[in-house]
Amino acid sequence: MNSADNIRISIITVCKNSEKYLAETIESVINQTYLNIEYIIIDGGSSDNSLKIIDQFSERISIWISEKDKGMYDAINKGLHLATGDYFLILNSDDVLVKKNTIEEVVKEMTLHKADYYHGNMIKWKENNFKKVKLFPVKFKELLLSTHGTFVPHPCFFISKKLNTILGGYNLQYKYAADYDYILRALSSKSKGKYVDIYISKFRIHNSSITASGKLNEERKTILAQHGYDQYPLIVRMYFYYTLWIYYKIINVGHGYKTY
Repeated sequence: MNSADNIRISIITVCKNSEKYLAETIESVINQTYLNIEYIIIDGGSSDNSLKIIDQFSERISIWISEKDKGMYDAINKGLHLATGDYFLILNSDDVLVKKNTIEEVVKEMTLHKADYYHGNMIKWKENNFKKVKLFPVKFKELLLSTHGTFVPHPCFFISKKLNTILGGYNLQYKYAADYDYILRALSSKSKGKYVDIYISKFRIHNSSITASGKLNEERKTILAQHGYDQYPLIVRMYFYYTLWIYYKIINVGHGYKTY
């Protein structure tokens, strides 16, 4: 084994009644060219065909459990507790890794640039249409003053086991936006981060997704306040907000939804 092979990646998928897309998610993980992957599925006690789908792939899944939980982030914390990898990635049960060699590409970057967390690009997926979203390096202040988690997408965020232990997992105070709080806490620590110019996950947008529901907006306001957003002068908040979002729009010009 070379140094890249020695990096263990734990990928965690949590689900509940996710039969519509779950098989695609699982297949995108178990078909990766990189072999040192620990795949963990935490099911919240599904009553549809999710358990049958998981069982179908059980020989390729490292750990899976099905039991009632206190919500999505409680299930993620269960997965983090079980994970033994060097880095963790949370992959939603309706999303997929972009290519079969996605993890292999990310691990190559990990061997070149040592960091506590890595984040990359994503593809938004709406029915049969795809939109590439190119991102860029950001720090805590920039992510906070952007007022959204867009610049460090949750399904494109790899965090070290050590840093997750320091953070203590996800804050169950939040039901819909704990990932934004988690990533802000990761960036606000004395950790070292690295942006990798790799398209990592296809993020599916559909009517039943949390993103489409609008439920996270109120929680996001609370998270912004708890991380000191209001302590910055208005002129600073406005400068960072417009500078970041204008730059984001510029580098993504021509990246509208397309059918591939």
